[in-house]
Amino acid sequence: MRIKNSKTKLGLWLSTFISIIGLLLIVLIAYIFENTINPNFNKSLLTVISVIIAIIPPILWLTVFYRQDRLNPEPKGLVFKTLILGALVQKAAYAPIISLVFPQGNRSITALGSNLIINIILIAIIQEAVKLLSVRYSVYPSREFDEDIDGIIYGSALGLGFAAMTSIDNIISTGGAMLTNVTSLVVIESFAHASITGLSCYILGVSKQKKFNIFRLPFALILASALNAITQFLLNTVVRQGFKVNYIIGLIPAALVAIIVFGALVMISSRHEKAGGDEAYEPLEHDKAIAGILPVWALFALAVALGLFVNIADNHIYKVDDAIEIQYPSNWIQFKDDTDIFKAAEMVNGRGQEFVSVKKLPLSSLINVDVNSEEEKLQNAAASWSIKSGMNYRFYQPEDGYYFDTKGKETYIINYVYIPKNQSSTGGASKADIGYGRDILAIYDSDLYIITISTCYENFILTGNTLSNVNYSFNEN
Repeated sequence: MRIKNSKTKLGLWLSTFISIIGLLLIVLIAYIFENTINPNFNKSLLTVISVIIAIIPPILWLTVFYRQDRLNPEPKGLVFKTLILGALVQKAAYAPIISLVFPQGNRSITALGSNLIINIILIAIIQEAVKLLSVRYSVYPSREFDEDIDGIIYGSALGLGFAAMTSIDNIISTGGAMLTNVTSLVVIESFAHASITGLSCYILGVSKQKKFNIFRLPFALILASALNAITQFLLNTVVRQGFKVNYIIGLIPAALVAIIVFGALVMISSRHEKAGGDEAYEPLEHDKAIAGILPVWALFALAVALGLFVNIADNHIYKVDDAIEIQYPSNWIQFKDDTDIFKAAEMVNGRGQEFVSVKKLPLSSLINVDVNSEEEKLQNAAASWSIKSGMNYRFYQPEDGYYFDTKGKETYIINYVYIPKNQSSTGGASKADIGYGRDILAIYDSDLYIITISTCYENFILTGNTLSNVNYSFNEN
């Protein structure tokens, strides 16, 4: 590529400032919209609006990252194609792998199993390996990828496409119920993906033209995975404490991590600009290029294998009526009682509040089954069940409710806080007896199945466990 006329630094900072102001406006607009819409707002339209809001931040961030290479700008078409590639890779490669290794990988409903930190680390390695390998086997061999700094541009573009598709998946699966996440969370998460992948792919660019070093690319993967794990822990575990979004202690630290990485990329770009661009290097020999990427494949395969082992060894699986599959920790005790067709609980440390159960009720006992569509049946059954369920507790406060598509099965989710009727006399209204529950409702023929996941105060609030010990899935009708 030939050097083109570059904008002044003032122009760069002004355009970057405008992009960031645009991002803040998106957050504000979404926040106002979410807090003013009618609860009965059309679900399909809400999903469309949420998807649009989720797409805008990655596009704006792409303009910010693209401006970092002012001496030899990359072809806009190729950069945009890399963005699209990131979305396709997330959907066609990463999502199937993660659903195989971690069936409970969707953080919105079921989290990551009892080995939370281990799983976050493994998911981070898989995620960053997929992105790094995608750049390596797509744009990397191109003649346009001829400078170290090009890795920042193409890596950030791919990371933004990856983040956008992740957000879209979450939005579609919840029918727009993730609108809060589509504002601040999506802005920060897409920024983090772009910065971290830009950093690892910068090292990939260095590996193409510098002296061969077998440890360079595995170091890039480990560094990116560590940053990814820290960011995802803050976003996934700290942001959603309880059923509310805690923006302060989650988003701000996560944003700081992304800003630090982005600052490092800006410094690299500035140094590159002062040097007048990279010297012409001879491309790395083919055999050495292959040898350099093999450790990345090895780390990727190791993370997948460990993920499979950890989740299989740590959980038991129980099938309910060939309709529902429940996965729960192996140290929980399984039993049945008068109201549940299945129940498993942590009886040693959980005082009975750490449990998962499945109930089955005839729809006719809750609603008039002849006059409603399937969606109305589910919503009316949820309202009726919420009233009925509240009578079983000393205190019962629903927090929110929304539709959620679980692998093709439409369900309705009710999150609530409760105090059991059998609260201990010495406990009073102590936090130890406060429980957090989630009811997942699904209709099969003329029956309503209710999956209840519960946890105690300490696990849910103090340790941020957020109902992470249980996974569930539905079989096809």
